[in-house]
Amino acid sequence: MLACADLVTAQKPYPAGIVDLPGAISAQNPIGDISNHPWQNTNVDRRRVRTVWAGEPPMKDPFKKPNVKPCKNRDLMIPDYSALSRQRALILAAALVSWSAITLGANTAQAQSPSPPPYPKGVWAPFGPYQIIPPDLVNNMGIVGLNISEDWSDINPSPGVYDWSALDDEIAQAEAAGFKINLVINNASDKTPQWLLDSLPAGQKIDLIDPASNHSTFCGPITTAFYWNPVFHQARLDLIAAAGARYSNHRAINGFMASFANHHSNDWNIQDTVGVIACPPCPPPIPGYSCGHTTVDQVQQWLDAGWTEQAMLQVGKDICDAAAAAFPNQNIKLPIGVTNSILGATDPGHTNGTQTTLCRDIEDYVYGNASLGIPPRPYANRFFMQRNSVTADWGDGMQYDTFTPGFDSGRYIKYMIRAHGHPNPPWTIPGQAGLQMSDSATEGPNNGCRLDGGPNGPCGPTCDPVCVMQASLAVSLTYGVSYIEIFQDDAVKPAFYPMIRAATIAMGGTARR
Repeated sequence: MLACADLVTAQKPYPAGIVDLPGAISAQNPIGDISNHPWQNTNVDRRRVRTVWAGEPPMKDPFKKPNVKPCKNRDLMIPDYSALSRQRALILAAALVSWSAITLGANTAQAQSPSPPPYPKGVWAPFGPYQIIPPDLVNNMGIVGLNISEDWSDINPSPGVYDWSALDDEIAQAEAAGFKINLVINNASDKTPQWLLDSLPAGQKIDLIDPASNHSTFCGPITTAFYWNPVFHQARLDLIAAAGARYSNHRAINGFMASFANHHSNDWNIQDTVGVIACPPCPPPIPGYSCGHTTVDQVQQWLDAGWTEQAMLQVGKDICDAAAAAFPNQNIKLPIGVTNSILGATDPGHTNGTQTTLCRDIEDYVYGNASLGIPPRPYANRFFMQRNSVTADWGDGMQYDTFTPGFDSGRYIKYMIRAHGHPNPPWTIPGQAGLQMSDSATEGPNNGCRLDGGPNGPCGPTCDPVCVMQASLAVSLTYGVSYIEIFQDDAVKPAFYPMIRAATIAMGGTARR
């Protein structure tokens, strides 16, 4: 039995610092739970419902790098022009084939691409850059695979030049230890290569103040390219194509992470803070950074920059298509989430959007929507959506078999995961979804019991790591997913080995030997 406590929705304390909010707000009606929004940040007040509760630290990055990097072998930095050209041709050919299939009325079975090896079911862990795989991670036989990651700015140091040395080393280590691999290239806005930012005119990028106090850039202006800028967008497509040319035939790589609405990390997270950020006192510790209480309206910044839901949707379509074409032998994974409802609007007045509009539109594009006359993409049978914000108090996923939340609720994302995992009609492929923990159970006593949903979560204020890990795995299993991703410091904890192995087996996976 995995759970050590009843999985019930925790009673959270009154969210600290909320002002100027419409309607009645109380601890019983806090408007949204901790996992419903991507802007979880204790430093943002006013005009937005805060979704981090009093005393809780901000989100931890599961792929956080060590401060010191060893020198890379720069001899391995080679221009991939010829490979890139071939890969662009493959992408174009795949697009033409899919367009032809749609035009000719091909049925779903004919449109599907050949299935790659099934994505290994079970528990996965991250393996960050520039590291040696910890022996305790290798010894955890319940971990079936590793998310191996590298940042775009490190891989692509100049136009047309790609340095694969770090990834090559990490992949070799993982394969030697018997792990399967999901390739994660962090193409987030804040990982954009400097040469690319410098090449863009001032009118094609904006400075967005970083509201996350756990970042080294907290209250600093993050220069952010417009996602739909042709040069920026093509550079991300080229990165995917170059990665596919190098790794798509690797026998140990089972998946590739596709991300397009991501400011920081590979997760779905658009910078859309509206309110007051409590920056450090003036004068700022770093010249050029904001200080004191700083008012921001990043939604309006995006609108002024020309944001439209249609433009962002096209970016997502292109990224998904490019990933599928570049990695025909792998499963494609896409983190999903919510976006400010104003940014989800499709009308000129920005009034008809919801938090899930963009996410639902990309779902329709990939999997198809018969009621709207949208056919599935050829790779729909190997495409997985995942949510990266599980907490122990998420609630039983089976509730969504008979209950559909509103489109403007963050809970609709949970519904989507359960619908693709179980599956529920109209979906027919079981387990075509995944989940990732919001934080580490091991660090719970130091991070406000984040993974337990706060000090009032299922495991109580002591936040016992064993209980939190058990409860989080148990609630994740109720969503019918094929894989669960946990933090590395949990994956290396011997006390967690039995429950991790049990979770892998419960999902239909096989423990490593």
